[in-house]
Amino acid sequence: MDPLLPTLLLPVLLPAAAGALALLVPGRRHAASSALGVAGALGLLGAGLRLLDVRGGVSLPWLALGPLEARFALRSDGFSSWAVAFCGVLALAAALYGAGWWKGRGGAPGRHTALLLLAAAGAAAALLADDLLVLVLGWEAVTACLFFLAVSGREDGGPAAAKACAVLGVGDLALLLGAVLVGLEGAAAGAAEPWSLSGLAAGPLDASRPGPAAAFLLLLLAAMAKAGAMPAHSWIPTMSTTTHASVMAFLPGSLDKVLGIYLLARTSLDWFLPSPGLRALVAGIGAVTIIGGVFMAMVQHDLRRLLSFHAVSQVGYMLLGIATGTAVGAMGGIFHMVNHALYKACLFLGAGAVERETGTLELDRLGGLGRAMPVTFGCMFVAALSISGIPPLNGFVSKWLVYQGCAAAGWPELLVLALFGSVLTLASFVKVLHSVFWGARPSRLDGAAERAGAGVPASMVLLAAACVVLGVFAGPALEAFVGPAAGLGSGGAGALDGSAALRAPVDGAPAPAADLPGGVLAPIPLTILLLLGALPALGLARTASTGARRVRPPFVGGRNFDREIHRFPGTGFYGTVREVPGIGRLLSAGESGRLDAHEILRRAGAPAVDLLHRAHTGLLQDYASWALLGCAAVLGFLLLR
Repeated sequence: MDPLLPTLLLPVLLPAAAGALALLVPGRRHAASSALGVAGALGLLGAGLRLLDVRGGVSLPWLALGPLEARFALRSDGFSSWAVAFCGVLALAAALYGAGWWKGRGGAPGRHTALLLLAAAGAAAALLADDLLVLVLGWEAVTACLFFLAVSGREDGGPAAAKACAVLGVGDLALLLGAVLVGLEGAAAGAAEPWSLSGLAAGPLDASRPGPAAAFLLLLLAAMAKAGAMPAHSWIPTMSTTTHASVMAFLPGSLDKVLGIYLLARTSLDWFLPSPGLRALVAGIGAVTIIGGVFMAMVQHDLRRLLSFHAVSQVGYMLLGIATGTAVGAMGGIFHMVNHALYKACLFLGAGAVERETGTLELDRLGGLGRAMPVTFGCMFVAALSISGIPPLNGFVSKWLVYQGCAAAGWPELLVLALFGSVLTLASFVKVLHSVFWGARPSRLDGAAERAGAGVPASMVLLAAACVVLGVFAGPALEAFVGPAAGLGSGGAGALDGSAALRAPVDGAPAPAADLPGGVLAPIPLTILLLLGALPALGLARTASTGARRVRPPFVGGRNFDREIHRFPGTGFYGTVREVPGIGRLLSAGESGRLDAHEILRRAGAPAVDLLHRAHTGLLQDYASWALLGCAAVLGFLLLR
């Protein structure tokens, strides 16, 4: 047996085994299921950390279909190794949160925990896959777990889960078809293992030819559906209103983003040589996603939908960075994948804590929770600044690298759009923080407090602390992990000093339009300057707070001030956006579903669906016969080719 096989299998087997045991937990044994969840997440994290120094893979024969031979192949390299460990961090945060959130509540925590761990195991398999079929199987496992989690414990979760399954199903079909095309292209070129991903990276396909271009577009569609880029995004906001916060934080908010952007990065940087037209297409999709998502978020009154549209918007930065074709842009896009998973998970978990205490996430029914829920407020405040790109947090670092990539690629108009998206994101989160934490507190929330178990604040503090650490100390992370993922090699990032390696194009990309003067980024000196600048403001605030103050209840016209009547929740902050010519119509079309690709295709396909409904007999053997005939036709085509 290959000595690497156990090391590469452990990140998949440990969470899968813990998840299987969680399914066997009887009844509502909260403590047992929580312990298994934390143990499985720690197992994945520990096994992922062991992979950081592992370079190599194993390949075992599995299935032969004519010219295509599938192998059970896993490989650890400078990208997949830390991506698996990062999934362990996300799983640990979700497990800790679940341990506190389910305490004292009904439901089936064992099933919830099991599905989260099985999704983590599927993600690890997809990230470590060195064969296209293994990648597809791991990818599908995550999709299946997402569907079952979406309908678990919520009676109203069916329609949203069905929509998510439909959109992701189209993406998964695109992934399968793209994999088949890649395999056929490799077989036609005489490759010994046409489905081998390491072999594909050693000899990337030229996407200027029709066959590889079609495969690239199919894999791009799969990545867009998984990550939630426009127009394959609508399942995320729809699902958010009927799904537990821990599910949204772990899957659509973080794990699906990791898988989708991992696939896009591999496709654009390793497996294909995209033409300038394909890079421009990806960049255009990224720009539309940034602006469209943030405008939709600004006018939302439900915190879950608002966060969901921001989750969509941030995907645009990842697409834009990778599409630039420069090392600095690719590093920015990949690093933003990591940063988004951290701060978005923190925001979703914070929203879940608010909902657990108040029973609502409607912004006009919230307010004044900053003192009542200080840990939740502090963590969401850090995450809100990070997603808005405020230094010295991690979101600023990755966005800055994306900006640099746009400048190096000669795309000033996309740079302006990316900056504009960050400004609107900050404006949107001013609305969130005011409506939830800073505004006047409704009288019905006077008894609000953080009463969940210790796991809820611990998970949010872990994620918020990671946002700070990866911002202030971004250099080591970029050099050790993100640089190799962008194709620079270990330590090749050049300490973010504006080196030629950062400004150079990745393999197969056009040369940068212009050299970048000066340094790219220096996070630690920037942090020191910001802290020095904040000292005078802190001193003034301290001086102002030392004086004695008399507090009296406010009154108007001789009557006590009614907080509920005169409360200003903040939901009307950006209502005038709807009055802007053009934007208002687009927002109305987006909210009504007229721009929803799922709804458009559903309506267009309604006649065909009605026809198929009439052909249904209700007999299982008829359906099985058609399925077998279809499989036989596919196998015959592959064997006779």
